[in-house]
Amino acid sequence: MLEIVLFTLSRGAIYALVAVGFVLVFSVGGVLNLAHGTLFMLGGYFTYLFYGPLFGGRWLLLAIALAVLSTCVVAALLHAVLLRRRLQSPSYVMVMSLAVALFVEQCLRAGFGATSTSVPGLLAGSQTLMGVRLLQLELLLFPLALVLLLVLWAFLRHTAQGRSVIAVAQNRQGALLVGMDASRIVAGTLVLSAALAALAGALVAPTITLVPSIWAYWLVKAFAIAILGGLGSLPGAVVAAFVLSFAEVVTTFTLSDQFADLVALLVIVLVLILRPTGLFATRSL
Repeated sequence: MLEIVLFTLSRGAIYALVAVGFVLVFSVGGVLNLAHGTLFMLGGYFTYLFYGPLFGGRWLLLAIALAVLSTCVVAALLHAVLLRRRLQSPSYVMVMSLAVALFVEQCLRAGFGATSTSVPGLLAGSQTLMGVRLLQLELLLFPLALVLLLVLWAFLRHTAQGRSVIAVAQNRQGALLVGMDASRIVAGTLVLSAALAALAGALVAPTITLVPSIWAYWLVKAFAIAILGGLGSLPGAVVAAFVLSFAEVVTTFTLSDQFADLVALLVIVLVLILRPTGLFATRSL
């Protein structure tokens, strides 16, 4: 049972970082960013480039920081070049963001090949915690995610920029009437979500199979968590991340990890049928 709890916390921490960014963009922009999984993937690939070939396995924190920054630049360009003028059209944003995801996948295939890319271990070794053996990296995931989520909560609640984000999410027209630049706020939210997704990708890149098509896997995870928690609810996304993580870990221990990958898809179907509003029916940042 202890193994299930520890693995649920480490996996749920990454799920929460990815899903919170996805839900944040939907809450503020009212659109589904289907390139969100790509931002996670780019975090992993940029980490490989900076920490591996360019830095030779040195300057870990700098490599992660540059990987996150590079992904944020990609997100900013995505908004400025393709999305800024058409944010009021959800269908356009979905199609264009999906096209971007497929384009990036093909670029990575051309540059890295279709096979998996080996990312150097960010932290070597493992430790035994209460009889359960975990990688050093896995031990850091939950406390690090907790700190980041608390910082995000404090930013949204206690800064002028954060309150502007909440205002646009709650009433976009009202925010426009009082002089807020909704387009700029949406752009900043997209960059913030990219930073969270890229950091998650950078942290777990050494422990996963990094291939150009992995963006779809993580997009499904983020979408399943958003549906389960209630689209537009950040607290719901955090809770749902650990609920999904627990379900997958239990499935892995009792059946097989192959069945665990089907849990997210099953969650989407069941929630849409039984409770379309998700665990948290109201939109809340």
